Amino acid sequence: MFTYQLLLILALVIIYCAVIFYFCKRFQDGLSLPLILMFPIIIFSLGFALRLTNNKTIIDVGYFVTDSSSAFISILFTGAIILGQLKYWKK
Repeated sequence: MFTYQLLLILALVIIYCAVIFYFCKRFQDGLSLPLILMFPIIIFSLGFALRLTNNKTIIDVGYFVTDSSSAFISILFTGAIILGQLKYWKK
């Protein structure tokens, strides 16, 4: 069962990353934006996979990694709003 769960998580990560890459490719040629957007998905999936193990210490690390990816998304969103406002007010 553990192997099937990991394969499902890996398949979803690949699908999500491909969608983000395809979407960003339509607007720019660089890889920086797709990689920034894919990073939380990969980290969240890694944390969730760690939570599937039977070792309590590794499960705790999985919860930390999962929560830190959520915090990263919030920080990224807040930073984008602040930088967007700074760019708007400089004009």
